[in-house]
Amino acid sequence: MSLSLWLDPLPPPRPALEGDLQVDVVIIGGGLCGCSAAWHLASAGISVALLESRQIAMSASGRNAGFILQGTAERYDRAVAIMGPEKARAVHAWSLENHRLMAEVIAQERLDCGYMRRGSLQLADSVEEEASLVASSDLLQRDGFEVQLLKAEQLPSVFAGAGYRLGVHLPADGELDPARFVRGLADRAEQKGAKIYEQSPVIELDAASPGEVQLRTAKGSVQAAIVLICTNARAGELLPSLASIVDPVRGQMIGTAPLPPLFPMPVYANHGYDYWRQDEKGRIALGGWRNLDPGTEVGHDEILHPDIQERMEKFLRRFAPDLQITHRWSGIMGFSRDSLPVVGPARGAPGALVAAGFTGHGFGFAFLAGKALADIVCDGRHPFADQMDPRRFS
Repeated sequence: MSLSLWLDPLPPPRPALEGDLQVDVVIIGGGLCGCSAAWHLASAGISVALLESRQIAMSASGRNAGFILQGTAERYDRAVAIMGPEKARAVHAWSLENHRLMAEVIAQERLDCGYMRRGSLQLADSVEEEASLVASSDLLQRDGFEVQLLKAEQLPSVFAGAGYRLGVHLPADGELDPARFVRGLADRAEQKGAKIYEQSPVIELDAASPGEVQLRTAKGSVQAAIVLICTNARAGELLPSLASIVDPVRGQMIGTAPLPPLFPMPVYANHGYDYWRQDEKGRIALGGWRNLDPGTEVGHDEILHPDIQERMEKFLRRFAPDLQITHRWSGIMGFSRDSLPVVGPARGAPGALVAAGFTGHGFGFAFLAGKALADIVCDGRHPFADQMDPRRFS
C-alpha cells in the first residue's frame, strides 16, 4: 500500500467498534461525505455513529489533489450539451454552494487544512480544446458565473513558456489539504457527540425496514433508525442496486519535496485528464493521465501504473528538472453512469440513504451531499438530493 502526500504519516487509529450499539443514525464511510453528514447530524443533536473500515480520509478523500472545483467532470460547454442549459446551470451552482459551505465550516471550526482560494486554471492542449474552452467561457459568463478567458500573453509565464496558448481562469475555486480537512471535520463531529469507530468494516447490513436498520462488524453490531452509505466507489458492495450505477476508477498521483513557487493556482489540462497544484509548503501534487490506459485503470486496488507514473514524472520535470519525488500513490474514485452524484434514498433498501458516484469531483460535491443526507434525516428532504436522486436510474 502506498500512502499519499496528505496521509503520511498516519495518525494512531481510533478504536474499532466492540459490543452492541444503538443510535438514531449510523454512517458507513469516513471520507468527506460521511464526515460531513456526521458533523451536520451531531450539530443538530442527533445520536450518530460513523464506521470506517480503515482510518478517516484514508481512501479517496485523502488520495486526491485537494482541488475544490466548480462544475462536473465535463467542461461547461459539454455539460450544457449533455444536460441542457437549465440543469447544467443548476448543477454548476450546487458545486459553488458546496465550496461556500466548506469555507464556512473551515472558518467556523477553525480547521487548519491549508485552505486557499486562488482560483483554478483550465489549459488547452490542442486547437480543439481551445475552442471548447472559449465556448465554455462564453456559456459560463452568459449564465452569471465568474470566469476570465486568458490568451497566451495573459497566462502566467510558467504556462506560456511551456507552450500553452489559452486558458480559462475560474477565480471562485479553491484548494486544501484534503486529509487534514476531513480529519478536522471528524474531530469536530466527535466533539459534538458523534461516535467514530475506525478499523470497523461492515460485514453484514440489513436496511430492508426503515426504523429497524441492523449491521454487524467483526466485533460489534449497531441498531439504528436509518443508515447513510457514504462509501462512494464501494457503495455497490453494500447496496447491490448501485453496483451497475457506480464504477470504481483508479487515479495515479505523485508528490514532491518542497520547491520554490512555480504554479500560482491549481491547474487542469488535456480535458481534465492532467491536473496539478503546489500547496502552501511548496510541494507539488500531480495526477491524471488515466486516458493513456483507461481499460486498466479500473477496480478497487490502489496499485501503481508504472507507465503512467513515468509519463507524469517526465511531464513535471519539464517545469522542475531537479525535483525530488517523495510519494507515489493511487486512489479509487466512484464514477456514476451519467457523471453526476447519486444522493438520496437507496433503491431496494428503504432504511438506507446513499451518497456516491462523485466522478472525480468529490471535493466539488461531497460536503454538500453529506449535508443533504443529514437534512433528509432531520427535515425529510433537500433540493440537491431531489436533483441527484438514485431512483433516476430505475
